[in-house]
Amino acid sequence: FCFSFVCRDGRLTTRKTFPEEKRIMDIVKAEALTKCQPDIAAFAECAKANNILVIFNCREENRKMNECVNLFSTEAHIDVVRQRRAAEQAAASLAAAAALK
Repeated sequence: FCFSFVCRDGRLTTRKTFPEEKRIMDIVKAEALTKCQPDIAAFAECAKANNILVIFNCREENRKMNECVNLFSTEAHIDVVRQRRAAEQAAASLAAAAALK
């Protein structure tokens, strides 16, 4: 049993704010785009060459690109980025605290 004013601190410490979650997702997206650049480039070239027939002629390139991006967009990978971001923020706050002394 929990009153709202008693359990508030627990909710606030574990829940990320929208800007922080957006930043985490931006990092995940950037990493996926970097790691999947060859597959993305192959699909882009196929799309350029086939114009309106891209839907039919570039299925294999599209499948490979999506598989690669999905591989780096899993919940497990997002959790790794969250942990890494939390460690970076903790290190930055420790450095800021040390600079004040």
